[in-house]
Amino acid sequence: MPKWWDSAEGHRFALEVLQLRVRRDILKLVAEGTGSAEEVAGVLGIDERRAAFHLAMLEKALVVEAEPCGYRATPTGLLYLEKVEGSSVERS
Repeated sequence: MPKWWDSAEGHRFALEVLQLRVRRDILKLVAEGTGSAEEVAGVLGIDERRAAFHLAMLEKALVVEAEPCGYRATPTGLLYLEKVEGSSVERS
């Protein structure tokens, strides 16, 4: 069952997490299939530790979730991209 924001506080936290452009960019990359902190760091040209931190924040915001080989966008994350960012991403 997909996780959703259970309260106004959860919704507000997620929107605060997603205020940073780099996190929205990471969410888009994950939705397109870039799954690990190492891959994200390489694509964005940032430190792997920084990428891992941003991924952890996105996970707390329920828009990505950890998998054995990295991360994937959640249904909530995909809806955010579609409704707020105006991009529809089909995960390969």
